[in-house]
Amino acid sequence: MKPSHSLLIIAILVVLTACSSSPSPSPSGSSQTMPTTAVTQPTDVQPAVDPNAPKQGGTLIFGTPQEPAILNTLLTTSSIEDAVTSLFVEGLVQVNDKGEYVPVLAEELPTVSEDGLVVTWKLRKGVRFSNGLEFTCEDVKFTMEGALSDLSQVSTSGYSSIETLECPDPYTVVATFSEVYAPYLRLFAYIVPHDAGPLDQMETWAYNQKPWGTGPFILEEWVAGDHLTFVRNPYYREEGKPYLDKVIIRVLPSREVGIQLLGTGEIHALWDITEADLATIEQSAGQNVTYKATVTGENELLVLNFGNNDGSAPADPATNPHPILYDLRVRQAIQYAINKQMIADTLLYGKVKPGSTVLPAGPFACPQPASEYNPERAKALLEEAGWQVGADGIREKDGMRLSLKINSTSGNLLREQTEQVLAEMLKQVGIELTIENMPSDVFFAGGESDGIRDTGKFDIILYTTGPGLDPDSHLFSNYSSARIPTAENDWAGANFSRYINPDVDAWIDEAAIVMDQDVRKELYCKVATQINQDLPRIFLYERLSITAHRQEFHNLTISPSFVDFAWAAQDWWLDQ
Repeated sequence: MKPSHSLLIIAILVVLTACSSSPSPSPSGSSQTMPTTAVTQPTDVQPAVDPNAPKQGGTLIFGTPQEPAILNTLLTTSSIEDAVTSLFVEGLVQVNDKGEYVPVLAEELPTVSEDGLVVTWKLRKGVRFSNGLEFTCEDVKFTMEGALSDLSQVSTSGYSSIETLECPDPYTVVATFSEVYAPYLRLFAYIVPHDAGPLDQMETWAYNQKPWGTGPFILEEWVAGDHLTFVRNPYYREEGKPYLDKVIIRVLPSREVGIQLLGTGEIHALWDITEADLATIEQSAGQNVTYKATVTGENELLVLNFGNNDGSAPADPATNPHPILYDLRVRQAIQYAINKQMIADTLLYGKVKPGSTVLPAGPFACPQPASEYNPERAKALLEEAGWQVGADGIREKDGMRLSLKINSTSGNLLREQTEQVLAEMLKQVGIELTIENMPSDVFFAGGESDGIRDTGKFDIILYTTGPGLDPDSHLFSNYSSARIPTAENDWAGANFSRYINPDVDAWIDEAAIVMDQDVRKELYCKVATQINQDLPRIFLYERLSITAHRQEFHNLTISPSFVDFAWAAQDWWLDQ
């Protein structure tokens, strides 16, 4: 409950005067006006207090069922890492809660030359990192070089098209592109300070675990498996902000535990609520709890591995294909066997749409026909592919059992339930699906740590991903053959399926250099259509980004981008 506030306004005005029109007689009988007594305003008058005004101080506790593995934005690969880093990392421009690009470290949105090849940013002056160093063009240049370095895990789309990046003065950035890069606004959505370390040693930077930035908070303590504590950035550019003294990211064993702690007030907010949790929150968390949600354009999806699942597949899986999933008929059968509408209705209470497209929302949304639930068609395709029903109902071919493993993040009840439902659905058509989940830091680990996604040591993985406001980076990173992670390219890219389609490559590349937004959308729709035909991924349902919070936590704003919950964290405040 909000504390009550009393508003005391004292006004004393004493005027002793006789009525000028008919003066009262004095006791002596003479007509006389009494003297006026001058009264001054008392010194203890209190100013009016706005009960809705932000309050300074306090410690906010944010719960999450996931834990970041690294906090260097050039190496982050998971949503929780993107969310946490946004407490201290800022970009030249970012996407606000309305889905609009707005300047942050830039004074205004960049200007573009008539030929579209030169983009100029004017930087804010007087901005300092939390270690006291001034933010300048040098940091922007270092960020670009970091994104293009061999060890980087971020998409090079756009950065690789910059021919030169010049700093005519410390507060001006001039990027000259070798070809038009239409989604230029998405570049430099984060800035890595130039003193973070040598680029060829990026994986061992101290910055990875103890970073600094221009944002409102700075990491003070990280106790693995328990919590991360952020405190005010003493050099933050907005006077009087952030309002909070501290933000603690508390690592929880599960989302269900988080909902309980939210109800008791032991945490103020819970990240990564699912649509399935809303009913529980409404029933058990109490009136002091509410939530914020936004459409993100992401899907909960299945990534199907085209390459051999022992990690030996090269960049082209055709030379060492997955023994089961490389066959398109098997992938089609899996999708036919999945009743997406039933998953949406029973597990998510009808609060989501079944997945049908890689581009479900935003200015480049490209709706696709819903996939058909048809178990009989699934069985026919498997028969056609040579998979015959065995004694226990699971199909076999050439002595091989039609058995696949699915991996996801542990501690996520909805995903576990989804996997169980998928296993039952696939069993009905003769496919065995076994579940093997793991902690998020293991699941999202990079190739240098033998992570299953980069190395291809999986059959099917289940998680959420999708494009931001502009789909260029996501489509390039996830579906271009140039972004299949291998040891040779230092595990760069997120094309974990090892999907190769020359037409898709060409459409993605062409869309990046066309300034006409209608033409770009047409090209992206071609990509979306082809993905649904080739099925490197199966889209289960469209996701919302939802954060539950207590009523005493004010100014939580969710951006429909990878900034996620920490957009404008400098404006957060608590009733105390």
